[in-house]
Amino acid sequence: MMNDEFYIFGLFLGISLVLQGSFFVVIFKLLFTRIIDTKKINQPSKKSVSLVIAARNEAHNLEKLLNSIFNQSYTNFEVIVVNDRSDDNSLEILEKFKLENSEKQFHFISIKEKPQNWNGKKYALHTGIQAAKNEVILLTDADCLPKDKFWIEKMANSFHNSDKKTNTVVGISLYKKEKNDFLNWFIQNETLITAFQYISFANFGMAYMGVGRNLAYKKNVFLSSPTTSFEKIASQLGGDDDLIFSEKRFYKNVSICLDGQTESKSPQNFREWLHQKRRHLAVGTKYSFRQKVISSIYPLSIFFWYVAIIGFLINGFYEVLGLEVFRQLLFFAILRIFYNQIRNSYVSIRSIYKNLFKNLFKNFLRKFFTTFFCFEIVFIFYYFVVGMGAVFFPPKKWK
Repeated sequence: MMNDEFYIFGLFLGISLVLQGSFFVVIFKLLFTRIIDTKKINQPSKKSVSLVIAARNEAHNLEKLLNSIFNQSYTNFEVIVVNDRSDDNSLEILEKFKLENSEKQFHFISIKEKPQNWNGKKYALHTGIQAAKNEVILLTDADCLPKDKFWIEKMANSFHNSDKKTNTVVGISLYKKEKNDFLNWFIQNETLITAFQYISFANFGMAYMGVGRNLAYKKNVFLSSPTTSFEKIASQLGGDDDLIFSEKRFYKNVSICLDGQTESKSPQNFREWLHQKRRHLAVGTKYSFRQKVISSIYPLSIFFWYVAIIGFLINGFYEVLGLEVFRQLLFFAILRIFYNQIRNSYVSIRSIYKNLFKNLFKNFLRKFFTTFFCFEIVFIFYYFVVGMGAVFFPPKKWK
C-alpha cells in the first residue's frame, strides 16, 4: 500500500474509531443503568395526564385505539382527539364514541380549516394541547396502540423516575412485525437502532429527539415561552417530536421510559416508507447544530469505517477484517441486550456470550450476519441517497 493511501484510510479509520468510541461510551451507560420497573414505584404518580392525538383520515383505527386507551390501568387522564380535516367518516366515529361513553373523560375537536402558515398535524397538536386541562401532555398517533394496559401508568410514573426534576419523558414505539419480506426486515432493524440511539443519548443527558408516537412533557414547559414551541416551527412539515428538542427547556430535564411502549403498523410498501423517511430526513436539516452533531455520530462513524475498510482491503491489508468482525459482534451483542431490556426480559452481557457459544451456528449467527453485514450497507445507502433527495425535494404533506 502506498504511504499516502495508508495515511488517508488510516485517518478515516481513526475518525470512525473516535466517533464509535463516543457512541459506545453513551450506550454502555444505558446498559449498566438500573432500569426501574415503573409499575413497582413506591409512590405511584398522581399526575393528571392529557392524551392528545392528531388524526387525519384514521376512521379505520380510531375505535380500536380509543377502546384500548380506556382499558388502561391509569384513571387520572383525559383523551383529546383532534380531527384534522378528515374526509372519511372519522367525525361520525368520534361522535358515536362520545355518545356511547359520556361518562369518560373524552373530548374531540374538529378542524375544518387551518391557518395558511401552519402544517396540518402540528396545528392539530397545538390545538389539542391548548385545550388540555391536565399537567402532563402525552402524545401518540392515531395508528398506534399501547403495548399493554399499563402504558399511561408507566409514562406518568417516569416523571418520578429519578432524583432530578423531569419535564420530558421519552418513550419507545416500534413497528409490528407483519411480513417476512426485505422491507419489513429493514424497517424493524432501522427503527430499533434509531430507538437505541435517542434513548441512549437521552439517558446520557444529551436528548436530541423523541418519537411523537410515545412522548410526554409538562404542559407548562410547552407554554413557558410567549411563543409556543410549535408556533416557532409552524410551517415545517414535521418536527413536533424532534425539533422541539432544539430548546433547552425540553432537552435538559429528560427521563426515559423503556417499558411503557406503543406499537403501530409499519409502512406497507416501499412508496409509503419512502415518503415517511423523506419527511423525517427533511426535518433533520432544520436541527440545531447540537442536534446535528449528536444524531450524526452513528451514521458518520459507519460511513468513515466502511470507506477505510474497503480502502485497506483493496490494497491487500486483510488484517482489518478481524476488526470488522469484532465490531459487528460487539454491537450486535449490545443491541440484543437493549432489545431484551425493552421486551422486559433483561439479560446480561455474560448471558449473551453464553448463548453465543451455546447456539453458535443457530439463531445468533444467522441473525448476526443478516442484521449487520446486510443492514449497514443498505442503511448507509438510504441515509445519504434518500437524505439528499429529501433536502432538495422535501415532501409537502404529512398524510
